[in-house]
Amino acid sequence: MSEPPDPYLEARQSIQKTIEDKVTRMLVESSHLSVPQLETLLADSISYEKLAKKEQRRLFRPSKHDISRGSYNRTLIQAQNNVIRSIYTVLLLGYVGLFDSSSLQPFLELSDNLETYIGERETEESQTDEAVQELKLRLTETIASLAKRHSFKDTL
Repeated sequence: MSEPPDPYLEARQSIQKTIEDKVTRMLVESSHLSVPQLETLLADSISYEKLAKKEQRRLFRPSKHDISRGSYNRTLIQAQNNVIRSIYTVLLLGYVGLFDSSSLQPFLELSDNLETYIGERETEESQTDEAVQELKLRLTETIASLAKRHSFKDTL
């Protein structure tokens, strides 16, 4: 007798594919999220869309081993707090006058570059190391230049 199909398998495979993506890996390295936190955010989002019960949401996460509900919830809270704190940081910089709308333009361009890269990747079905390295270099240069004092709005 065969086992019934795993209702969570498709979601876990989708999350795993996202986590293994070269650009995702590159971005996670410099973000405030760990890989398990990102997995948990993705699992929570998918499980919410699928109207899964709260106690089943941890089953969407593609962990190598089962995790308890408590561990899942702690990781989810940590991830959510990291995202919230990052957003507040950007808001704070804008409020105190260190970021103005023109300072945010490079972020919008980077976002467009990422969208273009994703579109190309979906059509080519491959991620060349050169393309990822070029994207990483552009991100690093742009973000580093934004972080230098002279690139912020000079109003203080």
